[in-house]
Order: sequence, then C-alpha cells, then structure tokens
Amino acid sequence: MQGHKMYRWGWRIMGLATVMALLPVAAWACAVCFAGDDALARGLNMSILFLMSMPFAIFGSIFGTVYIAYKRAKRRGSKSLAWTQKESGQ
Repeated sequence: MQGHKMYRWGWRIMGLATVMALLPVAAWACAVCFAGDDALARGLNMSILFLMSMPFAIFGSIFGTVYIAYKRAKRRGSKSLAWTQKESGQ
C-alpha cells in the first residue's frame, strides 16, 4: 500500500512540474527578454564574465605561487624538494 501512494505522489509532482513549465509566466524570469534595457543586459554580461574568470584567477595565483617557490628553491640549491632530488638522480 505504501508503494502505491508513493507512485501516485510521483505522478502528481510530475504533473505539477509540467504545468509550471508550460505556463507563460515562467518566461518572465529572464531579466532581458521582455522590456529589458541595455544597462541591465550589460550588467548581467559583466557579472557572468566576472564569475567565469574567478576560477582561472584563483588557480592561476595558486599555480604561480607554487611555481615561483619551486624556482627560488631550485636556484638556492635546496635539497628539501622531492622533485629536485628525483630530477638530479640522487
């Protein structure tokens, strides 16, 4: 009996989701689709570009810090780095 109720409940949720997807009110969620101005569109585009650039900036700064630390340690002749010992054959 429990499974039959859950099956019917799933169909109700699917029906509600279908009705909500087909309503034209859902199209108003787009900020620049209807009666949007250029300033709003430009602001949304800049925010998207800013959010897309952050992972590259964070990864680049971490990679750059590790690379500079490696080069400085290699120049000083440090033997504490595992990859310098491996490359030198010791």
